Amino acid sequence: MPYKDMENTVIRRMKPEDAEAVTDVLIDTWKTAYRGIVSDDVLDHQDREMLIERRKRQYKDYIVAEANGRVVGYCWYVNDNSFSEELSDIDCEIVAIYVLPETERKGVGRKMFSYAVEDLKKQGRTKMVIWCLKDNSTGREFYQKMGGTIIGEHKTHIGNDDYDEVGFLFQL
Repeated sequence: MPYKDMENTVIRRMKPEDAEAVTDVLIDTWKTAYRGIVSDDVLDHQDREMLIERRKRQYKDYIVAEANGRVVGYCWYVNDNSFSEELSDIDCEIVAIYVLPETERKGVGRKMFSYAVEDLKKQGRTKMVIWCLKDNSTGREFYQKMGGTIIGEHKTHIGNDDYDEVGFLFQL
């Protein structure tokens, strides 16, 4: 079903039973967002069952965007910098934010981003980082629109290859 109505999109905490839908969002968005950036072998051979099990264990750190009873996006964020140890003054991070291709540029990502930021502010957090593949122009554009400032670069390992990522700083 095509996504049409942002107003009917609900942002809520993820439940364990959302693990399959969240995994499907991950797989679908990686195949479209990262095609031509990340190796086709990685994109075409993701271990769905392993990813579902991981999401079931981590669900408390996720929110989902739901429209008409269907998960159309998710955001994973943490209230520490465990994924960015090289930035000791950062106290929180959005690790991943993805929306299904048909919901891109409809406000779903912005709504999840705002929810995560407000939740982190309530927890007393003040500086957030988001890492984005350097060649992901859509992601970079989104984080810049949301007010992020590039603060550095590093390498990340996906599959058998290393990729450049840029970090965006947000003052909360």
